[in-house]
Amino acid sequence: MAKENIQAFWGDLYQQLYAANDAALSPELLERQIDALEDLFRIREQSCVVEMPLQELAGKNVLEIGSGAGGHSCIFKRHGANVTAVDITPERVASTSAKLSMLKGGTGNALQADAENLPFDDASFDIVYSNGVLHHSTDTERCIAEAMRVLKPGGLVVIMLYSRVSAAFMFNIWPRGIVTGEMFRWPEAEWVGRLTEGKPVFGDTRNPITRVYSRKQMEALFGEFEILSLRKWSFQFDNFCIPRLTQIRRWVLTRLGFGLHPGGTIVYGQPIVPETAIERWLGAYLGFGWTVKALKPGAVKKP
Repeated sequence: MAKENIQAFWGDLYQQLYAANDAALSPELLERQIDALEDLFRIREQSCVVEMPLQELAGKNVLEIGSGAGGHSCIFKRHGANVTAVDITPERVASTSAKLSMLKGGTGNALQADAENLPFDDASFDIVYSNGVLHHSTDTERCIAEAMRVLKPGGLVVIMLYSRVSAAFMFNIWPRGIVTGEMFRWPEAEWVGRLTEGKPVFGDTRNPITRVYSRKQMEALFGEFEILSLRKWSFQFDNFCIPRLTQIRRWVLTRLGFGLHPGGTIVYGQPIVPETAIERWLGAYLGFGWTVKALKPGAVKKP
């Protein structure tokens, strides 16, 4: 039942954030949106452009686990990768597939699959990438073991999971867990899930699972890999438990001259104000994202 609830919630969120944009897409518009998205990711210092070796992707077999609406996979395809994108939610698979078929560069296909049981042979991919997905699984450890299995020896993994020592968790999610009483009614992964990723609109299924990790827990999760880097990032001034703080941040920053970036449309559902320089600096200490870059043991030269 948990996996059906995962599909239901993330399908609902797809309808909220991406359906309207997808309906209006053309190949020309998609090309412009991917240009904007890659630029936004460089400003945000997102894993897709920091840890991923974009200039070395041509001809590489890249697996994205949890493709969402397909923006990340599209960037990899445009850099010449042979992209395989999987997601457990049918709507998101269809969205990713449609975008990959429109886009120039490399090759790309999308299919529905469970990250805990990937339908691929051992040692199939040069790179496995996942951004903000595996902490929503019923068994995150199994997902990481599957990433290890399908990766070639010496292959690269780039995975982002949520950080426990972060402003978003300590000063927003945790206080709301106390105030709402959710913390006292559910195991941690379930109450954190119910308080993150938004609310359903087209159904009544709440986000079933969200996990958060300390540095020690991240190192243990990826203990079978050779960790190259473990970077914390993704802090914004709205990561605190204050009503309407997201709207306040947006209003203040736009009045100060920080413009809305169109790259947000394809992955966040609307243009966003990227992190400011001070937010990016604070992200190294209080960010909600942990990105691990690591190698599967083997003889292949490091990227």
